[in-house]
Amino acid sequence: MRRVMLWLGVLACALGLAQPPSIQAKSAVLMEASNGQVLYAKHARKPLPPASLTKIMTALIVLERCELDEVVTASENAVNTQPSSMNLRVGEQVKVRDLLYALMLRSANDSAVALAEHVAGSVEAFAQLMNQRANELGANQTHFVNPHGLHAPNHYSTAYDLALIARQAMQNETLRQIVGERYYIVERSINQDDLWMVNKAKFLQMYPYAEGLKTGYTRPAGFCFAGSAFKDGRRLIAIVLNSDQREQDTIALMEHGFNDWMVLHLGDKGTVVGKAPIEGGMTDSVPVRLTQPALYVVPTQLHQQYRWQLDLPSQTAPIQENQPVGYAVLWKGDTALLKVPLVATSAVQEKPSVVGTWASGLLFVGALGGLFWLRFTRHRRRRYPISRQPITYRQGVQPLGRNPKAR
Repeated sequence: MRRVMLWLGVLACALGLAQPPSIQAKSAVLMEASNGQVLYAKHARKPLPPASLTKIMTALIVLERCELDEVVTASENAVNTQPSSMNLRVGEQVKVRDLLYALMLRSANDSAVALAEHVAGSVEAFAQLMNQRANELGANQTHFVNPHGLHAPNHYSTAYDLALIARQAMQNETLRQIVGERYYIVERSINQDDLWMVNKAKFLQMYPYAEGLKTGYTRPAGFCFAGSAFKDGRRLIAIVLNSDQREQDTIALMEHGFNDWMVLHLGDKGTVVGKAPIEGGMTDSVPVRLTQPALYVVPTQLHQQYRWQLDLPSQTAPIQENQPVGYAVLWKGDTALLKVPLVATSAVQEKPSVVGTWASGLLFVGALGGLFWLRFTRHRRRRYPISRQPITYRQGVQPLGRNPKAR
């Protein structure tokens, strides 16, 4: 196997292709956040314990269902959760905002339980919400039984599923702000001796484009990390599971994504990208727009092999606004890799036929002539009124047209 990999590396060098990074993680994935495209995968769909990467889903659900200033009261169940913790006291009241900072920076398990009970009433009910949200995101090989990630037999996920969850989470501006903080001072009602929440993610100090996201560790899961980085308008998500060099693996994946891959971007949703030809319409074409973002990430050294092309067959009027009229197609050589539907930006009415135009014209002229004749006869009658008295004739005068000899 090593010999095969060596020859593949030699071949890649000969062709001028960038080699994927060599990482230690048992499972890993690198994802383009803009479209969910996978740029690197290593056993990415193998179910493994996710440890505290679980808390990304916990934070996502809390942010989707709670206001930051809501007050949470810590239960005995939350307080007795195994550390790490923020050392909550029974009955202590803390705002959702402060619990989220403790959850994502210190990875406080008691905070996770307190938030879960606040949202759903119990850890079990909250886990159902977590699994439901995972399915909605397409994380179909994930099953959660708790909000913190402490090891449990039926608690698992995959690097790919965790990337889907992290991708969604990083679309939330509040969460991006939380995970990017180096430290935070919480407000709490009882334990005033434990206020500083320091971010455990060394990735923030080690990589200039780092945004966060979350560390994780249990003995069965090993050292795990979910990383997010932003550079030149691009966001990458990296998941590393069971690696003794999780930060180095994450940085290697990020560098691979930013340096060896580039975005071919035709336009965002709603962008007008061309015109579709129209037959029999009041105009001979109609502008068309994208129904979704048209972008694809390709190897930088091979980008010339890819091209966007508009497939816009001629349309017959009438055309309705938002009517499908074709596709924007990404080609690699003779292979179509991606199709983005295009729709008309406006309606186009059918052009009247020549016969219909002449008929309409004649009808108009006839109507105009009839109106003129009606007005003329009315005017004549008013000027030359017709007597309604009976006609009498003088003696010896015969009515016109009568011939007395013709009998």
